[in-house]
Amino acid sequence: MSVIRGFTLLVCLVVPGLLLAADNGKQVEAEMDATLLHLAERGALGNFDQPLVIARPAQVRYELGAVVDVRKPDPQGLEVLAITPDGAAARMGLKTGDRLVAINGRRLDGQATPATLLRDAMAASNGSVRLLAARGKTRVELAGSADAAAVPAYRLTIGEATANHATGCGYVTYSALPPRSKGLFEAFISTIDGRSTPPGLVNRLRVDAGRHVLTVQELIPEHRLLPSQNMQRSLMQRQSMARAYKPLVVDIKPDTDYRIGARLRKERLDRDSIRANEYWEPVVWEQRAAKCR
Repeated sequence: MSVIRGFTLLVCLVVPGLLLAADNGKQVEAEMDATLLHLAERGALGNFDQPLVIARPAQVRYELGAVVDVRKPDPQGLEVLAITPDGAAARMGLKTGDRLVAINGRRLDGQATPATLLRDAMAASNGSVRLLAARGKTRVELAGSADAAAVPAYRLTIGEATANHATGCGYVTYSALPPRSKGLFEAFISTIDGRSTPPGLVNRLRVDAGRHVLTVQELIPEHRLLPSQNMQRSLMQRQSMARAYKPLVVDIKPDTDYRIGARLRKERLDRDSIRANEYWEPVVWEQRAAKCR
């Protein structure tokens, strides 16, 4: 058995026509990992059993170079919160505290979504910008060009087996009764590789052979802890929410069923350890042969 603790999302990123230098590639990879981790924590990546593919053609995006309060339309205009030095807005003369009333003849003080209006107006004019702004009691008209940023075509595949994976498949099971006499208890697998497991009573999940990241929730019965310990656990879970779950990295071999559980760490049942979520750990407590197709 090869079980490794840690947390890594497995992602295949293909950007046609773009050759990244080593340092740039590492930066993109790090930022992509952080973004995917954030999406995984929100459960936004969908079910793990279907690869998620996002593809976009090459495009140009226009930036005004200003931080604008676009949370909702305002009859007085959208407040400019900050200006990027040497950016498009600064070159046009827009100032912090101004209120944007219109862009390219499109009103920003109505009911339409302001962020969408700003983006669409600049795209429709290929970056040419005419602004109507309120500066105190004075209306000012400004004009110029937005900063253009080229975004290359890309194809992002999440949840697809890569060439480094072994062929075949196996299973992870999370509700088979572990031996409680050894301090092992039931657990629940909420995600695999950052993607939600199917809802319902499915407790045996088919996965491709290779390395996978499981997010595990402990289901240790309350009677196994003292009332004071249960109270600390409840406080920790309410405050931590999804962060109370723990990752478990498992190397899945073909035709093998991995039974997942939670081990109670009896040496970590003091108040501080429970509040730090150190009182348990996810484990593979058994492996069994299981033909997988």
